[in-house]
Amino acid sequence: MNGPSDFLVRAHDGIVAAPTVTDALRAFQTVYGLDFVTYHLAATIVGDIDNPFVRTTYPDAWVARYLLNGYVVVDPVVQEGFQRQLPFDWRELDRPAEAGPFLADAQSHGLGEHGYSIPIADKFRRRALLSVNSCGSAIAWERMLGRWRDEWIELAHLIHSKAIIEIHGEDDPAPQLSPREQECLHWAALGKDYKDVAAIMEISEHTARSYLKSARVKLGCATISAATTKALKYHLISA
Repeated sequence: MNGPSDFLVRAHDGIVAAPTVTDALRAFQTVYGLDFVTYHLAATIVGDIDNPFVRTTYPDAWVARYLLNGYVVVDPVVQEGFQRQLPFDWRELDRPAEAGPFLADAQSHGLGEHGYSIPIADKFRRRALLSVNSCGSAIAWERMLGRWRDEWIELAHLIHSKAIIEIHGEDDPAPQLSPREQECLHWAALGKDYKDVAAIMEISEHTARSYLKSARVKLGCATISAATTKALKYHLISA
């Protein structure tokens, strides 16, 4: 069985050694000969504010223009990327008419038309997207994608882990709830009481109470209502 490629080893070591996520992206970019790499974490847990966390190797002038023009609302990679579960080539995306000026502007700032994005969903339901961009020819891109995409997927999760540490330090504040605790809180958030939760999940009322109590304690809340609110904020459940 073949071991990891030299590219994967060098990129892995470079990401681990990098002091910041931006430096990790540059290491990734350099090893694979990419033009640009971007990491976008849709939701972070910082106090009471749900903030996006974005790091990129795109030129500062393009980043400033992107923000100034509010391009995030028409960027098809971002708009579809956080809805998808599987990695995708940008050629698969629908390109609505309203995205035309954005795409033309991107190319005028030196961005390539070829790209590949990797959606990431961790155990706390945080969603992130790692995207690579190439200015090369269609033939060169096809060759690059076919050879390296599996390694890119592996490294995307390493970069995500690095981002979480950069944001929160070694202590990730998202509580660790079991699948059963999450499910009980989900139904509680929808207004179900202990009896309803027990019936829906086909468990005893006592067991439902136990799961909800343990979830409440882990979340540091005095009431189930407060626990469901906190779980929703942390993206541990959806309602």
